[in-house]
Amino acid sequence: MQNVDQLESKLLDLSTPGGENYGQWLSHDEVKATFSPSKEAVSSVTKWLKSSGVKNYKVNGAFIDFAIDVPGANSLLGGDYQYYVKDGQTKLRTLSYSIPNSLAEHIQYVDPSTNFGATSAFTPISRPSRTTVTKRNNAASKSSVDASCQTSITPSCLKQLYNIGDYTPDAESGSTIGFSSFLNQSALFSDVFQFEEKFGIPKQNFTKVLINNPVNDQNPASKNYGEADLDAENIVGIAHPLPFTEYLTGGSPPFVPNIDQPTAADNQNEPYLPYFRYLLTQKDLPAVISTSYGDEEDGVPREYATLTCNLIGLLGLRGITVIFSSGDLGVGAGCLAPDYKTVEFNAIFPATCPYLTSVGGTVDVTPEIAWDGSSGGFSKYFARPSYQNQAVKTYMKTVSDKTKKYYAPYTNWNGRGFPDVSGHSASPGYEVIYAGKQARSGGTSAAAPVWAGIVGLLNDARFRAGKGSLGWLNPLIYKYGPKVLTDITGGYSIGCDGNNTQTGQPEPAGSGIVPGARWNATAGWDPVTGYGSPDFGKLKDLVLSF
Repeated sequence: MQNVDQLESKLLDLSTPGGENYGQWLSHDEVKATFSPSKEAVSSVTKWLKSSGVKNYKVNGAFIDFAIDVPGANSLLGGDYQYYVKDGQTKLRTLSYSIPNSLAEHIQYVDPSTNFGATSAFTPISRPSRTTVTKRNNAASKSSVDASCQTSITPSCLKQLYNIGDYTPDAESGSTIGFSSFLNQSALFSDVFQFEEKFGIPKQNFTKVLINNPVNDQNPASKNYGEADLDAENIVGIAHPLPFTEYLTGGSPPFVPNIDQPTAADNQNEPYLPYFRYLLTQKDLPAVISTSYGDEEDGVPREYATLTCNLIGLLGLRGITVIFSSGDLGVGAGCLAPDYKTVEFNAIFPATCPYLTSVGGTVDVTPEIAWDGSSGGFSKYFARPSYQNQAVKTYMKTVSDKTKKYYAPYTNWNGRGFPDVSGHSASPGYEVIYAGKQARSGGTSAAAPVWAGIVGLLNDARFRAGKGSLGWLNPLIYKYGPKVLTDITGGYSIGCDGNNTQTGQPEPAGSGIVPGARWNATAGWDPVTGYGSPDFGKLKDLVLSF
């Protein structure tokens, strides 16, 4: 892509409330015209391909797709493509590749290359919090909710907790919602319909879009529904009757081995690149898209992460809100760098991408406090964005010099802080329907689609008032967050203690240990709950004012 150096400034220009160009989103064609590679870049790369005997290629915007046999790929890229097999899964991949120096400025990444796919689905958490927290007196986070919400979270509870009240959106307003499914996950229509019936929601269907040859598995016996069902049920529970779409994407992307994914065939990373490539080719997309997946940041090649993040930024230029769960690993799980020697806190990608809104986790309802498994911290790949400077500086004043020094080897204080906001994740669990049966689930995987549903409602209010979509939320959040979000000041996240906060199971022997590692929830922004949980009433009044 060209003009990537203009991406952040353009996003801020269009996304900062009060600015002259706020909300003047670019069209599909305008984004393509501005950021597609130069003619020189396309010419140089295609000449190289043709001179190397590659005839079957196609230029697709910022990407060139081509077909080549294994010997040809090895010759072209200096690679060693082979078939790798584990647990019955066969993948054709290489462990390294190279390109001519003269093309280095034009080629950001080659895919597939080092990526190995596994088909294990990410399972939402159902365990209780492992910590006992003395709740601070925080009147701002107390909501009036039914007594039943102390033991389980239902759509009614969420509407009470987040001040949605009896707001009813218009299915014809133009506000639409999307959510992402990877690793063969697929929402069961039968489960969503049963969920609607159980909670008195008029029957609403939803759309599925298949990308990169995924499996739309409707067989409950396959057990590939946990994350997808949770997303769909939370969205319809919050935002009915707004239309929503599930985007199913097949494949797996590159990765860097670490203690949690020690071999290439253990890779459970998600195929973000083909997914966002596809979305950017579409002229008609949902105004908000939620994704409840994530990978340990340094388990993803830096170039791949950067490219993926830039594609997310391009969606933001089109007025599309991109939401990701922050993760369920607290401060960290394996807590070892890919060298298997360096102990570190685990940042989660794509939640660390500065061009999306990352959602952390809370527990309890009166008041909400930080969930111990809410992933957060600071990125090693992405520098702290300008919109976050003041918030992080204020937070750092709450961190003692002793702690700053103690944590310095394990984190990057100058990196992009995450999450940005938070929502209910555990204790009590969410009521869901899995394979036709009532169950409990949760995690930041639940909080992200809840936020997406609320953004869908906010867009509905704006559209009905003749206004545009909210788009990239972070400039709004960091400008107005303390006024329209419920600050979470109690609780903390934990990690790097030899246990996995998501699974509740011990980490492999040799994992990194940092005694006492935790992120505290504080007044204002913090790296466990961000600026806090949503207050729909306040948010609606705000977004209708500009």
